[in-house]
Amino acid sequence: MPESYTSSSYYYSSSTNTNEGTSTTGHRYSATSHTDPEGTTTVRTAHQDLGQPPVIEERRYDRTGEEQLELPAPGGTSGGGVKRITELDSDDLNS
Repeated sequence: MPESYTSSSYYYSSSTNTNEGTSTTGHRYSATSHTDPEGTTTVRTAHQDLGQPPVIEERRYDRTGEEQLELPAPGGTSGGGVKRITELDSDDLNS
């Protein structure tokens, strides 16, 4: 099976003028997936609300579509089923 990649992202922003001033809201979202030659698919999503740190999640699925609950960690130990990383800079959303 050849490797394949997909990616999508969006950004939403809105400003509202009120008697107290201008209120601005914003949200951005990005999703990428990669399927390796063995059929394992890694899906990485990132989302961020204006003024908040980004949240990045990664999930892995085997060739049958079953989610892998144990992600390999460095050193051969196993980690949890979902990695959640919250303290990154905005450049990490696009990687």
